[in-house]
Amino acid sequence: MSNLSGWCFRLAVLYALFGMVMGEAMAMSGDHGQMPVHAHINVLGWVSLALFGVFYKLWPAAAVGRLPLAQFVLFNIGIIVQAVSVSIILSGNEAAGPFAGIGSAFLIISMALFAYLVYRHATE
Repeated sequence: MSNLSGWCFRLAVLYALFGMVMGEAMAMSGDHGQMPVHAHINVLGWVSLALFGVFYKLWPAAAVGRLPLAQFVLFNIGIIVQAVSVSIILSGNEAAGPFAGIGSAFLIISMALFAYLVYRHATE
């Protein structure tokens, strides 16, 4: 994928908008039961992806190859699977628990890949 930094920012702003709309919907309804989902979307989707974008822009060599693409794809799959699953759990259906775990595992693996890329390239 060319311009991985740009793709990080493109998706980050979409997560930010979604998280803000979700927050506003909770405020208007008075039901803040989905607050953990809102927080995860904002922190992981907006903040983490934007920081990934900064890193990939500052160290463009780190954005080349299959590993950074895998990191980006796993992270985004993880956010979506985790957010949907946790939302279902908070709505009273505990059966989504294993899916939340899978989403979390994707996020952790993605962050481990990112840590590797940082330690490999940030010394340049």
